[in-house]
Amino acid sequence: MTEIKIIKHTTPKHLAETYSKISDFIDKPIVLLIPSDLAQYRFGLLADILKLIITINSNCDIKIVKFDFALSELDKFYEQEYSYPIVSLLWNTAEFVDKDGKNIKSFLREKQNEFFIKMNSFEKFKGNKHIWVNTDHLSKSKGLIRLLENSNGFNDDEEKIANTIKKILIKNILTFKKQNLIEVKDILEDIGAIVYELTKNTFEWGRTDSNSVEIPSSVRGAYLRFHINKKEKIIEEYKGTPIATFFNHQRIEREYLNHLKRVYYLEIVVFDSGVGFIDKFHQQDEIDDLSIIKKCLIKNQTSSTSNLKSKKGIGLDRILRILDKKGFLKISTDKYNVYRDLIKDNYVPVKNNNLKDLVIEDWNQDGFENQIKAQGSFISILYPFKN
Repeated sequence: MTEIKIIKHTTPKHLAETYSKISDFIDKPIVLLIPSDLAQYRFGLLADILKLIITINSNCDIKIVKFDFALSELDKFYEQEYSYPIVSLLWNTAEFVDKDGKNIKSFLREKQNEFFIKMNSFEKFKGNKHIWVNTDHLSKSKGLIRLLENSNGFNDDEEKIANTIKKILIKNILTFKKQNLIEVKDILEDIGAIVYELTKNTFEWGRTDSNSVEIPSSVRGAYLRFHINKKEKIIEEYKGTPIATFFNHQRIEREYLNHLKRVYYLEIVVFDSGVGFIDKFHQQDEIDDLSIIKKCLIKNQTSSTSNLKSKKGIGLDRILRILDKKGFLKISTDKYNVYRDLIKDNYVPVKNNNLKDLVIEDWNQDGFENQIKAQGSFISILYPFKN
């Protein structure tokens, strides 16, 4: 069998290199090796890891998930944000073994249940982060986060969701000095709204294929993580990417760096293992792929048939407005990695679906299309805090 390994010292570049080889693995039986933890977490790493594994799973046969560490490190593994969604995605289809090849699924069952309870009860995770994962192919009682969904559908109560997100941010994530909490008080509403809008979209878009047939193994989720980094270090680590350009803006220097030249920012990731924007909406209009992505960023473009009573189709347009003049948005779906730097390109409402006026840029700078088609959609947001 072919081995694919996520290394402990993985980086976005390393994951991109592994992703570029997926076509070599198609229809082959796979052994997936995963580490107990990562040596260093960087912005966007969770989205890149999940995109890689979800896409491999859709193109290949992941026979075995091999934990490349001793069983004594299982607790450390479940402190990582990638642990629960990966195990949940492959729970019904793969064998789980330790580094010696011993089946450990019975041990994982207990840890999965503990993790699920932790997500549902809003307990603090190690580090300044929190994650929620809905697993559609498991039972409703063990697969759905009750804040967001239940057996009747999405909990369309923005106020409740936003208020809960605010409490989690204050209690578990933004645990720095109290005066800093006062400074970020005004943005907590924004973050709650972002999580509400994007998780609602995964319910609308991420559970079924283009023919509205349920996807066999489906995970959907949201992730929040607080970062403190020196500007120079960020620019060095992300050299040659749009993130480095973003942090080089004069506005970042002027308004977002503290006296130690550090910037505080929040990473928001919302993901699903669905068919992606292009396949989901390609039958609705005779338009090109990038225009479909752009339409998802415009108000009132939903095809909702769910229980949602209000705010349909507002989501991604609303995100652009919230991030205007300060944030960064990246979308990975199908063959495309696109982004919007809202400091460089401020939000401007698009009138009458005039798609040519909506700015999205190519993350890879290779003409948008030199990518292997991904399974799922992955939205990453960078929200800096003023100094």
